[in-house]
Amino acid sequence: MAMLHIVRTSGFNNNALAQCLDTTLPHDSILLIDDGCYNLQHPLLLELLLQKTDIKCFYIGLHATARAQLKPADVFAEISLDDVNELIFTHNNSITWS
Repeated sequence: MAMLHIVRTSGFNNNALAQCLDTTLPHDSILLIDDGCYNLQHPLLLELLLQKTDIKCFYIGLHATARAQLKPADVFAEISLDDVNELIFTHNNSITWS
């Protein structure tokens, strides 16, 4: 059962990202929104995505741009706000980390 993990805060400021990564299973997805876009540079997330290629990570481009998070690694997929609804409904469940 694929889970969508929605991360709204920076892993540099609290442990929500670390907790999320500890519970992420194969075929789950991660969505970075709001200040969660700062995690595009977080070493824990980058390491996980490079090791576990069956986990996908998306981010909202508008939110990343507003936070000057430009040119993320190739392991991330940019989406728009319009794509979020579709992403939520392609997963069995979702959980928000903030």
